[in-house]
Amino acid sequence: MLENKIKLNIITNRKLCENGNLERQIEKIFSAYEKKIILKNFEIVTLTLREKDLDKNEYLNLVKKIYPICEKYRINLILHQNYDLNLDEKYMVEGIHLSYDNFKSLNKNIREELIKKYKRIGVSIHSLDEAKEIESLGATYVVAGHIFKTDCKKGLEPRGLNFIKELSSVLTIPIFAIGGINKENSNLVLNSGAFGVCMMSSLMEY
Repeated sequence: MLENKIKLNIITNRKLCENGNLERQIEKIFSAYEKKIILKNFEIVTLTLREKDLDKNEYLNLVKKIYPICEKYRINLILHQNYDLNLDEKYMVEGIHLSYDNFKSLNKNIREELIKKYKRIGVSIHSLDEAKEIESLGATYVVAGHIFKTDCKKGLEPRGLNFIKELSSVLTIPIFAIGGINKENSNLVLNSGAFGVCMMSSLMEY
């Protein structure tokens, strides 16, 4: 039954949560999802812990709080930017997500280490050329955006569904679309060639 469900990568933003309490928010989302109260047409495949303003120690502490919740609901956790975290072996982290500039500028040995270490390596891209380049460098999926108008990118023209169509015609790795995605427009994105979608604001404010 799951094959017809839309693959969903949840992106965190604790600043959008009530009282900034990310743990409580993630628990609330996962619990409602498990009870089929929300996201009935979706399969949550990953949670990307994207808290860009935290320093390494703060980020590490947050991973330690969020990881058990992901484990409880069997959702894979993806780290964001912090590729050199000293995480204990007991944390079976599935993947890492990096910005295009960050991934591209990694020293070749570090990049190869990451490819060995993580099952999934995601990179945010904003053009066809970036996408082709990071696929050749070993990324296993791209996050492409922003597709629809979104408050997170006020005043910036969205790239639209054609961007997804172009990407899907040249890439062999999965494409996750981001930016103004909701349950109403998710199918449009999939029909344009995306593998899945990312949601942040609508869920962080749920």
